[in-house]
Amino acid sequence: MDSLIKGPRSTGDIVSLFPTIGRTGVLKHLDVLKNSELITIKREGRTRWNYINPAPIAAVCGPWVTRHIHGITQSAADLKALAENSPSEEKQDPS
Repeated sequence: MDSLIKGPRSTGDIVSLFPTIGRTGVLKHLDVLKNSELITIKREGRTRWNYINPAPIAAVCGPWVTRHIHGITQSAADLKALAENSPSEEKQDPS
């Protein structure tokens, strides 16, 4: 899905990004993403164009972030305070 962030890509382009998986493996992954409605596929002649579908991602991530952002922000603030208030180790001059 990261490869579709900047815009649609052909299936051939996506396959070339994953040479160790092979065409069949990439097509299976694309089918899973399509069936999950995370991507849409449109045909233009012989070319399949793959587009990211941000709606289901936003539907899941938006509420999750809203629920957890306070805890994450608080943890970061606690860590910052701990780091700023910990005694610093001063190097002693051996002479």
